[in-house]
Amino acid sequence: MKNILPFLILITLTCSSFGQFWKPKPKATPTPQPTPTVVEKTKTPIQDAKLLVKELTSELNVAKLENSKLKTNLDQANENVKKGFLEITKLNEDIKLLKEWGVIQQAEAQKWLEKYTKAVKRYHRLKLIAALIAAAAGVLFGLQFMNLAPPPYNFGIPIGGAALFAALVWFFL
Repeated sequence: MKNILPFLILITLTCSSFGQFWKPKPKATPTPQPTPTVVEKTKTPIQDAKLLVKELTSELNVAKLENSKLKTNLDQANENVKKGFLEITKLNEDIKLLKEWGVIQQAEAQKWLEKYTKAVKRYHRLKLIAALIAAAAGVLFGLQFMNLAPPPYNFGIPIGGAALFAALVWFFL
């Protein structure tokens, strides 16, 4: 701690004293520069006209080239639009067929769901009947061993046998 405190004081004094003497450099102000202008030689009006005609013919040729490119692009775009309309009609037909298929599948699924719910009801009904039969067998089995238990507890043996047999049949079916 004794070594750190003088070090921190030294750093603080150095940083604060540096800020007093350091000044940013002033920015230079831009001075306007004259731009040189080129003066062309004067030509005769015929030479100017010839030059103008050459420029116009070159522009005309470029315009004709661009026009031909635009015509080919327009033709290609028209063909693409026609193909697009054909594909749209084909897709509409496919959509109609898919809708019909979906309706048929839903009807079949509804039929199978009804059959499944009927089968589940029948299964649970048969499972209950089997559990009742097993409970009756458990009661009969419990009556065979009823004489082995003392009198107040001997009535629990047929009841426990019925519950055990019914539970086994119910859980394993």
